[in-house]
Amino acid sequence: MTHRYRLVMFLLLFLIPLGLYTYYELALASDRYHSDSTIFVSSENSVASPIDLSFIGLPSSSGSQDSQTLIAFMNSQEMLQLLDKKLNLREHYSNGQIDWWSRLPKDASQEDFHTYMASYMMVEQDETTGLINIHAQAFSREFANSIVKTLLDEGQGFVDRLNSGITKEKTEFFEKELAQSEARLRKEKAALLDFQREHSLLTTESEAAVIQSTIASLTSALVAKKGQLEAEGQKLNENSPVIRNLRADIKILEEQIRTEKDGLAGGGSGVPVSELSAEFAEIQGRLEFVQAVFKSNLTQLEGARIEAAKRLKYLVVVVRPSLADASLYPDRTYNIITAVIVLLVLFFVSTLMVAIVREHS
Repeated sequence: MTHRYRLVMFLLLFLIPLGLYTYYELALASDRYHSDSTIFVSSENSVASPIDLSFIGLPSSSGSQDSQTLIAFMNSQEMLQLLDKKLNLREHYSNGQIDWWSRLPKDASQEDFHTYMASYMMVEQDETTGLINIHAQAFSREFANSIVKTLLDEGQGFVDRLNSGITKEKTEFFEKELAQSEARLRKEKAALLDFQREHSLLTTESEAAVIQSTIASLTSALVAKKGQLEAEGQKLNENSPVIRNLRADIKILEEQIRTEKDGLAGGGSGVPVSELSAEFAEIQGRLEFVQAVFKSNLTQLEGARIEAAKRLKYLVVVVRPSLADASLYPDRTYNIITAVIVLLVLFFVSTLMVAIVREHS
Protein backbone atom coordinates (compact mmCIF):
# COMPACT_ATOMS: atom_id res chain seq x y z
CA MET A 1 0.00 0.00 0.00
CA THR A 2 2.75 2.36 0.93
CA HIS A 3 4.62 1.58 -2.26
CA ARG A 4 1.50 2.29 -4.33
CA TYR A 5 0.88 5.53 -2.47
CA ARG A 6 4.43 6.70 -3.16
CA LEU A 7 4.05 5.78 -6.81
CA VAL A 8 0.88 7.87 -7.10
CA MET A 9 2.62 10.82 -5.49
CA PHE A 10 5.59 10.35 -7.81
CA LEU A 11 3.25 10.47 -10.78
CA LEU A 12 1.30 13.47 -9.52
CA LEU A 13 4.19 15.53 -8.17
CA PHE A 14 6.99 14.65 -10.55
CA LEU A 15 6.29 12.73 -13.76
CA ILE A 16 3.10 14.46 -14.89
CA PRO A 17 4.27 18.04 -14.08
CA LEU A 18 7.66 17.32 -15.64
CA GLY A 19 6.02 15.85 -18.74
CA LEU A 20 3.73 18.85 -19.12
CA TYR A 21 6.56 21.33 -18.58
CA THR A 22 8.86 19.47 -20.97
CA TYR A 23 6.13 19.43 -23.60
CA TYR A 24 5.64 23.18 -23.12
CA GLU A 25 9.37 23.90 -23.40
CA LEU A 26 9.97 21.69 -26.44
CA ALA A 27 6.73 22.13 -28.35
CA LEU A 28 5.00 25.31 -27.24
CA ALA A 29 7.54 27.83 -25.88
CA SER A 30 8.30 30.53 -28.44
CA ASP A 31 11.90 31.28 -29.35
CA ARG A 32 13.23 34.62 -28.06
CA TYR A 33 16.14 36.47 -29.65
CA HIS A 34 18.55 38.66 -27.75
CA SER A 35 20.24 41.91 -28.76
CA ASP A 36 22.48 44.08 -26.64
CA SER A 37 24.68 47.15 -26.76
CA THR A 38 27.07 48.96 -24.46
CA ILE A 39 27.29 52.73 -24.10
CA PHE A 40 29.02 55.30 -21.93
CA VAL A 41 28.09 58.86 -20.91
CA SER A 42 31.11 61.14 -21.13
CA SER A 43 31.77 64.88 -20.83
CA GLU A 44 34.58 67.33 -21.61
CA ASN A 45 35.68 67.71 -18.00
CA SER A 46 34.91 64.18 -16.85
CA VAL A 47 37.64 63.03 -14.51
CA ALA A 48 37.58 59.65 -12.86
CA SER A 49 37.21 59.90 -9.11
CA PRO A 50 40.23 58.38 -7.39
CA ILE A 51 38.09 57.04 -4.55
CA ASP A 52 34.53 55.72 -4.70
CA LEU A 53 32.81 57.24 -1.66
CA SER A 54 29.29 56.03 -2.47
CA PHE A 55 29.61 53.11 -0.04
CA ILE A 56 29.72 55.53 2.91
CA GLY A 57 26.72 57.51 1.71
CA LEU A 58 28.50 60.38 -0.02
CA PRO A 59 27.29 61.48 -3.47
CA SER A 60 28.78 59.69 -6.44
CA SER A 61 30.54 61.46 -9.27
CA SER A 62 28.64 63.58 -11.78
CA GLY A 63 29.40 61.04 -14.51
CA SER A 64 27.68 58.32 -12.49
CA GLN A 65 24.73 60.62 -11.87
CA ASP A 66 24.46 61.31 -15.60
CA SER A 67 24.47 57.59 -16.30
CA GLN A 68 21.82 56.91 -13.64
CA THR A 69 19.66 59.69 -15.08
CA LEU A 70 19.90 58.18 -18.55
CA ILE A 71 19.17 54.68 -17.21
CA ALA A 72 16.09 55.96 -15.34
CA PHE A 73 14.82 57.53 -18.56
CA MET A 74 15.44 54.39 -20.63
CA ASN A 75 13.60 52.22 -18.09
CA SER A 76 10.70 54.65 -17.72
CA GLN A 77 7.14 54.40 -19.01
CA GLU A 78 7.81 57.44 -21.17
CA MET A 79 10.48 55.51 -23.06
CA LEU A 80 8.11 52.54 -23.34
CA GLN A 81 5.48 54.79 -24.91
CA LEU A 82 8.03 56.16 -27.38
CA LEU A 83 9.08 52.64 -28.35
CA ASP A 84 5.47 51.55 -28.67
CA LYS A 85 4.75 54.54 -30.92
CA LYS A 86 7.73 53.85 -33.18
CA LEU A 87 7.86 50.04 -33.17
CA ASN A 88 4.38 48.89 -32.10
CA LEU A 89 5.68 46.93 -29.11
CA ARG A 90 2.23 45.83 -27.95
CA GLU A 91 1.43 44.36 -31.34
CA HIS A 92 4.68 42.38 -31.36
CA TYR A 93 4.48 40.98 -27.82
CA SER A 94 0.74 40.25 -27.95
CA ASN A 95 0.95 38.38 -31.25
CA GLY A 96 -1.27 35.30 -31.25
CA GLN A 97 1.57 33.11 -32.53
CA ILE A 98 3.45 33.58 -29.27
CA ASP A 99 2.83 30.95 -26.63
CA TRP A 100 0.24 31.79 -24.03
CA TRP A 101 2.65 31.92 -21.10
CA SER A 102 4.98 34.42 -22.80
CA ARG A 103 2.34 36.51 -24.56
CA LEU A 104 1.29 39.99 -23.43
CA PRO A 105 -2.49 40.21 -22.87
CA LYS A 106 -4.07 42.51 -25.43
CA ASP A 107 -6.02 44.37 -22.73
CA ALA A 108 -2.98 44.88 -20.46
CA SER A 109 -2.81 48.27 -18.75
CA GLN A 110 0.14 50.58 -19.18
CA GLU A 111 1.45 49.57 -15.76
CA ASP A 112 1.13 45.87 -16.58
CA PHE A 113 2.80 46.49 -19.93
CA HIS A 114 5.70 48.23 -18.18
CA THR A 115 6.05 45.36 -15.71
CA TYR A 116 5.88 42.80 -18.53
CA MET A 117 8.56 44.60 -20.58
CA ALA A 118 10.91 44.69 -17.59
CA SER A 119 11.52 40.98 -18.29
CA TYR A 120 12.29 41.61 -21.95
CA MET A 121 14.07 44.96 -21.90
CA MET A 122 16.69 45.97 -19.37
CA VAL A 123 19.13 48.90 -19.07
CA GLU A 124 21.67 48.65 -16.25
CA GLN A 125 25.05 49.99 -15.27
CA ASP A 126 28.14 47.95 -14.57
CA GLU A 127 29.29 49.25 -11.20
CA THR A 128 32.88 48.20 -11.90
CA THR A 129 33.41 49.84 -15.29
CA GLY A 130 30.63 52.44 -15.25
CA LEU A 131 29.45 51.23 -18.67
CA ILE A 132 25.72 51.08 -19.43
CA ASN A 133 24.51 47.74 -20.81
CA ILE A 134 21.32 47.57 -22.86
CA HIS A 135 19.55 44.22 -23.27
CA ALA A 136 16.42 43.40 -25.24
CA GLN A 137 14.59 40.17 -26.01
CA ALA A 138 12.00 39.80 -28.74
CA PHE A 139 10.36 37.07 -30.75
CA SER A 140 12.33 37.97 -33.89
CA ARG A 141 15.98 38.89 -34.11
CA GLU A 142 15.30 41.97 -36.26
CA PHE A 143 12.79 43.33 -33.75
CA ALA A 144 15.19 42.85 -30.83
CA ASN A 145 17.86 44.71 -32.80
CA SER A 146 15.38 47.49 -33.61
CA ILE A 147 14.52 47.92 -29.93
CA VAL A 148 18.16 48.43 -28.96
CA LYS A 149 18.78 50.82 -31.88
CA THR A 150 15.73 52.87 -30.95
CA LEU A 151 16.84 52.96 -27.32
CA LEU A 152 20.19 54.34 -28.48
CA ASP A 153 18.49 56.97 -30.67
CA GLU A 154 16.16 58.09 -27.89
CA GLY A 155 19.04 58.05 -25.40
CA GLN A 156 21.03 60.32 -27.71
CA GLY A 157 18.02 62.62 -28.01
CA PHE A 158 17.72 62.70 -24.22
CA VAL A 159 21.41 63.65 -23.88
CA ASP A 160 20.97 66.34 -26.55
CA ARG A 161 18.05 67.81 -24.60
CA LEU A 162 20.18 67.82 -21.46
CA ASN A 163 22.92 69.64 -23.36
CA SER A 164 20.42 72.15 -24.72
CA GLY A 165 19.17 72.81 -21.20
CA ILE A 166 22.70 73.29 -19.90
CA THR A 167 23.59 75.71 -22.71
CA LYS A 168 20.36 77.67 -22.29
CA GLU A 169 20.79 77.87 -18.53
CA LYS A 170 24.36 79.14 -18.83
CA THR A 171 24.01 81.60 -21.72
CA GLU A 172 20.41 82.87 -21.71
CA PHE A 173 21.06 85.67 -19.19
CA PHE A 174 24.24 86.91 -20.86
CA GLU A 175 22.65 86.76 -24.33
CA LYS A 176 19.83 88.97 -23.05
CA GLU A 177 22.29 91.43 -21.48
CA LEU A 178 24.38 91.46 -24.66
CA ALA A 179 21.32 92.23 -26.79
CA GLN A 180 20.38 95.14 -24.52
CA SER A 181 23.90 96.59 -24.52
CA GLU A 182 24.09 96.18 -28.31
CA ALA A 183 20.85 98.15 -28.69
CA ARG A 184 22.22 100.91 -26.43
CA LEU A 185 25.46 100.93 -28.41
CA ARG A 186 23.58 101.44 -31.68
CA LYS A 187 21.53 104.22 -30.09
CA GLU A 188 24.60 106.11 -28.81
CA LYS A 189 26.39 105.74 -32.16
CA ALA A 190 23.34 107.16 -33.91
CA ALA A 191 23.26 110.08 -31.44
CA LEU A 192 26.93 110.84 -32.16
CA LEU A 193 26.38 110.74 -35.92
CA ASP A 194 23.32 113.03 -35.64
CA PHE A 195 25.34 115.49 -33.57
CA GLN A 196 28.19 115.54 -36.10
CA ARG A 197 25.77 115.86 -39.01
CA GLU A 198 23.81 118.68 -37.34
CA HIS A 199 26.90 120.79 -36.62
CA SER A 200 28.90 119.71 -39.71
CA LEU A 201 31.97 118.66 -37.78
CA LEU A 202 34.09 115.59 -37.30
CA THR A 203 35.17 116.38 -33.76
CA THR A 204 35.03 119.56 -31.67
CA GLU A 205 38.81 119.41 -31.25
CA SER A 206 39.32 119.54 -35.00
CA GLU A 207 36.80 122.40 -35.32
CA ALA A 208 38.53 124.41 -32.59
CA ALA A 209 41.91 123.72 -34.19
CA VAL A 210 40.65 125.07 -37.54
CA ILE A 211 39.30 128.26 -35.91
CA GLN A 212 42.49 128.81 -33.94
CA SER A 213 44.56 128.29 -37.06
CA THR A 214 42.41 130.84 -38.91
CA ILE A 215 42.74 133.36 -36.05
CA ALA A 216 46.52 132.88 -36.06
CA SER A 217 46.69 133.47 -39.83
CA LEU A 218 44.50 136.55 -39.60
CA THR A 219 46.50 137.89 -36.66
CA SER A 220 49.71 137.41 -38.59
CA ALA A 221 48.24 139.28 -41.58
CA LEU A 222 46.99 142.05 -39.26
CA VAL A 223 50.42 142.50 -37.72
CA ALA A 224 51.93 142.71 -41.20
CA LYS A 225 49.37 145.32 -42.32
CA LYS A 226 49.92 147.42 -39.20
CA GLY A 227 53.66 147.33 -39.78
CA GLN A 228 53.16 148.39 -43.37
CA LEU A 229 50.83 151.22 -42.27
CA GLU A 230 53.40 152.52 -39.81
CA ALA A 231 56.12 152.44 -42.43
CA GLU A 232 53.97 154.17 -45.09
CA GLY A 233 52.68 156.72 -42.57
CA GLN A 234 56.18 158.14 -42.19
CA LYS A 235 56.34 158.85 -45.92
CA LEU A 236 52.76 159.67 -46.85
CA ASN A 237 50.03 161.83 -45.38
CA GLU A 238 46.89 160.47 -43.80
CA ASN A 239 44.67 161.13 -46.84
CA SER A 240 46.74 159.25 -49.36
CA PRO A 241 45.00 156.28 -51.07
CA VAL A 242 47.65 153.86 -49.83
CA ILE A 243 47.09 154.83 -46.22
CA ARG A 244 43.31 154.63 -46.61
CA ASN A 245 43.56 151.15 -48.21
CA LEU A 246 45.84 149.88 -45.44
CA ARG A 247 43.48 151.19 -42.77
CA ALA A 248 40.52 149.48 -44.53
CA ASP A 249 42.43 146.18 -44.74
CA ILE A 250 43.33 146.38 -41.05
CA LYS A 251 39.68 147.01 -40.12
CA ILE A 252 38.53 144.02 -42.17
CA LEU A 253 41.15 141.78 -40.57
CA GLU A 254 40.16 142.91 -37.07
CA GLU A 255 36.49 142.17 -37.81
CA GLN A 256 37.36 138.73 -39.15
CA ILE A 257 39.48 137.98 -36.07
CA ARG A 258 36.65 139.16 -33.78
CA THR A 259 34.15 136.99 -35.68
CA GLU A 260 36.36 133.90 -35.39
CA LYS A 261 36.92 134.53 -31.69
CA ASP A 262 33.16 134.96 -31.17
CA GLY A 263 32.66 131.61 -32.89
CA LEU A 264 35.22 130.01 -30.60
CA ALA A 265 33.95 131.60 -27.38
CA GLY A 266 30.27 131.88 -28.23
CA GLY A 267 30.03 135.62 -28.44
CA GLY A 268 28.14 135.49 -31.76
CA SER A 269 24.76 134.13 -32.65
CA GLY A 270 26.02 130.52 -33.28
CA VAL A 271 26.65 127.79 -30.72
CA PRO A 272 30.09 128.27 -29.14
CA VAL A 273 32.71 125.60 -29.77
CA SER A 274 33.24 125.23 -26.02
CA GLU A 275 29.58 124.30 -25.59
CA LEU A 276 29.72 121.98 -28.58
CA SER A 277 32.84 120.41 -27.10
CA ALA A 278 31.13 119.75 -23.76
CA GLU A 279 28.09 118.22 -25.47
CA PHE A 280 30.30 116.17 -27.79
CA ALA A 281 32.38 114.91 -24.84
CA GLU A 282 29.19 113.85 -23.03
CA ILE A 283 27.90 111.91 -26.04
CA GLN A 284 31.32 110.35 -26.63
CA GLY A 285 31.60 109.41 -22.94
CA ARG A 286 28.25 107.63 -23.04
CA LEU A 287 29.32 105.83 -26.20
CA GLU A 288 32.61 104.68 -24.65
CA PHE A 289 30.78 103.47 -21.53
CA VAL A 290 28.25 101.49 -23.57
CA GLN A 291 31.10 100.05 -25.65
CA ALA A 292 32.83 98.90 -22.46
CA VAL A 293 29.59 97.29 -21.19
CA PHE A 294 29.10 95.60 -24.56
CA LYS A 295 32.65 94.19 -24.54
CA SER A 296 32.21 93.00 -20.95
CA ASN A 297 28.92 91.24 -21.78
CA LEU A 298 30.49 89.68 -24.87
CA THR A 299 33.39 88.38 -22.78
CA GLN A 300 31.00 86.99 -20.16
CA LEU A 301 28.89 85.31 -22.85
CA GLU A 302 31.95 83.63 -24.36
CA GLY A 303 33.01 82.52 -20.89
CA ALA A 304 29.53 81.09 -20.24
CA ARG A 305 29.62 79.24 -23.55
CA ILE A 306 33.02 77.76 -22.73
CA GLU A 307 31.76 76.71 -19.29
CA ALA A 308 28.65 75.18 -20.86
CA ALA A 309 30.81 73.33 -23.38
CA LYS A 310 32.78 71.79 -20.51
CA ARG A 311 29.54 70.45 -19.04
CA LEU A 312 28.20 68.99 -22.28
CA LYS A 313 27.50 65.25 -22.26
CA TYR A 314 28.34 62.79 -24.98
CA LEU A 315 26.78 59.38 -25.58
CA VAL A 316 29.62 57.07 -26.61
CA VAL A 317 28.58 53.77 -28.18
CA VAL A 318 31.13 51.20 -27.05
CA VAL A 319 29.42 48.15 -28.57
CA ARG A 320 26.99 48.50 -31.48
CA PRO A 321 23.57 46.74 -31.24
CA SER A 322 24.02 43.04 -31.97
CA LEU A 323 21.93 40.97 -34.37
CA ALA A 324 21.34 37.45 -33.05
CA ASP A 325 22.15 34.43 -35.23
CA ALA A 326 20.08 32.03 -33.11
CA SER A 327 17.60 32.20 -30.27
CA LEU A 328 19.16 32.10 -26.81
CA TYR A 329 15.89 31.95 -24.89
CA PRO A 330 14.27 29.97 -23.56
CA ASP A 331 17.25 27.86 -22.49
CA ARG A 332 15.29 24.62 -22.70
CA THR A 333 17.99 22.30 -21.36
CA TYR A 334 18.65 24.50 -18.33
CA ASN A 335 14.94 25.02 -17.67
CA ILE A 336 14.11 21.28 -17.87
CA ILE A 337 17.03 20.33 -15.59
CA THR A 338 15.93 23.01 -13.14
CA ALA A 339 12.37 21.67 -13.28
CA VAL A 340 13.62 18.14 -12.58
CA ILE A 341 15.52 19.34 -9.50
CA VAL A 342 12.61 21.43 -8.19
CA LEU A 343 10.04 18.70 -8.74
CA LEU A 344 12.27 16.08 -7.10
CA VAL A 345 12.72 18.30 -4.09
CA LEU A 346 8.97 18.90 -3.99
CA PHE A 347 8.30 15.16 -4.24
CA PHE A 348 10.72 14.20 -1.47
CA VAL A 349 9.54 16.95 0.84
CA SER A 350 5.90 16.01 0.24
CA THR A 351 6.47 12.30 0.85
CA LEU A 352 8.44 13.09 3.98
CA MET A 353 5.67 15.28 5.33
CA VAL A 354 3.04 12.67 4.50
CA ALA A 355 5.12 9.98 6.19
CA ILE A 356 5.44 12.09 9.32
CA VAL A 357 1.69 12.73 9.39
CA ARG A 358 0.87 9.06 8.84
CA GLU A 359 3.34 8.03 11.58
CA HIS A 360 1.70 10.34 14.15
CA SER A 361 -1.85 9.58 13.18
